[in-house]
Amino acid sequence: MTTAPSRPIDQQASAHVLVIHHEPETRSLLTQYLQAGDYQVSAVEDWDTALGSLQQRMADVLILDLAMVQQAEGDRLGSLFAQYPTLRLVVIGDGCSLEDAIGAMKQGAMDFIDEPPGYLQRPLEADRIQAVVAEVLQRPLPSPEVSVDYDELIQRAQQWAQNSDFHRAREIIREALKQAPNRPEGLTLLGQITEYLGDHNEALKYYRAAIGLDPTYTVAKQNLDRAVMHPRTRPNFDQ
Repeated sequence: MTTAPSRPIDQQASAHVLVIHHEPETRSLLTQYLQAGDYQVSAVEDWDTALGSLQQRMADVLILDLAMVQQAEGDRLGSLFAQYPTLRLVVIGDGCSLEDAIGAMKQGAMDFIDEPPGYLQRPLEADRIQAVVAEVLQRPLPSPEVSVDYDELIQRAQQWAQNSDFHRAREIIREALKQAPNRPEGLTLLGQITEYLGDHNEALKYYRAAIGLDPTYTVAKQNLDRAVMHPRTRPNFDQ
């Protein structure tokens, strides 16, 4: 079993990103964007070449084409983490569903990037790619046993909301609420998103419902008080 070095990533320039994607255009775009962010980048087109690259030089972050995982026989992610249990993994997919992304995260992926349809006409955004990699590098190295629980899903949803992808944030919140319907964080975040999008009265209902679940949850109370006293202000998704 090969283990990634446990050193923290102190400087972006020291980070090595390995990209595995079957489309040359996507490999080129990702390489261009990440190099512009001062990352060291290697890009390969197939699984065997990637494994050889990892044996030669361990990657700090691996960006993996989700389609290559789905189309392959056997448990590729399981085999990958058996060899490299502390690898920071980000999956990228062309219109990948929430179910696909959550499945990859349950197997150990730290984040996912939704590749827009017709990406040659509407290419991936450099800022988004760089932000995902930067955030993943700041997180602790994963443990061999990885699961996606309620708190992790809420954190993911907050990040999507901060990036103004409210549709994706809501999908993830719904998944979180399936796991823990009596927790107040998901309803509070739904209230924040709803308020941000202009439905003030509906947002108040979410905040009050969250307080009904847990009267001690201060984030819901603070948002309710702010929304009532200062209805023209906007919520802060960092809470």
